[in-house]
Amino acid sequence: SIEAQTLTVDEVVQQIRESREKTKDFSADLLQEKKISLLKEKVISKGRIRFKKPDKISIEFFHPETSQMVYDGKTFLLYFKEEKMAERYQVQGNPVVEKYLLFSKDPFQEKLAQWRIVEDRETVLALEILPKVKDPLFVKTRMWISKKDWIITGMEMVEKNGDTTTFRYSNMRVNMGLADSDFEI
Repeated sequence: SIEAQTLTVDEVVQQIRESREKTKDFSADLLQEKKISLLKEKVISKGRIRFKKPDKISIEFFHPETSQMVYDGKTFLLYFKEEKMAERYQVQGNPVVEKYLLFSKDPFQEKLAQWRIVEDRETVLALEILPKVKDPLFVKTRMWISKKDWIITGMEMVEKNGDTTTFRYSNMRVNMGLADSDFEI
């Protein structure tokens, strides 16, 4: 019999970093589930997420309300289709946003967080990330990672008040050659 090899956190982090290094662009269908303490029902949204190195991100929601968020490394642009309204937020110089973006770009920096494997199955594992920074935006983040290609397939972020946001990715496509125009509203 062959015994399954258990990975250490450092080995998992290295695999994820190597996979991220090889990823030039990424797109996937997105299912977002929000549990908000003030609401009885979960808020479920469906959409699409795209990423292109070095820092372009686009998240579109089609259901229940149509909206799009685009980030270009300097500015967030939120567009609400039904209201035909856009909001622009400068990121540079905003310490709260920059702190969160620094964490999200590489959450595996020891000075920013500690992490542990909380689930290890044959094809997927889950990492729990606990920020070390003072007054974090999220007190805990859990990531599900495919052991086949070391790509993050889902995330759950827990806020200080206990509200949670879960993202699940499906129909993931990597290095398909996304254009800059894919990140315009």
